[in-house]
Amino acid sequence: MNIIAISFIGLLSSLVALSLRRRNSEISFLVALAGSVMILLAAVININSIVGTVKSLLDAASVNSVYISILLKAVAICFLTEFACDSCIDAGQRALAGNIALAGKLLVLVNSLPLYNELLGVVVSLNGGAK
Repeated sequence: MNIIAISFIGLLSSLVALSLRRRNSEISFLVALAGSVMILLAAVININSIVGTVKSLLDAASVNSVYISILLKAVAICFLTEFACDSCIDAGQRALAGNIALAGKLLVLVNSLPLYNELLGVVVSLNGGAK
């Protein structure tokens, strides 16, 4: 889907949500959320080309495929966390959005632990294995 169609979906769902806001705020939020989900799905369709390009670039640089996986998982966690936080803020649930943001940060940290372990191994080996 191209940017014109994505923009049209965004504008149309915004206009419908704004027109419904005075009569029924719950339906207005659901319309905005549905538009957001359609835009997110339209963007996710292109993920295979992004993954393929990143993989070929990192293969050319002789980077371990585990690092590619960690990188892509972290980026996906960040995008989904931001989407969920923005949706909660739109619904007036700032505290819930903050909790989702915290959970996303922790998940990125947990996902990155193998990199920290590898980095610590490199530092120890450069230090001569001394503790």
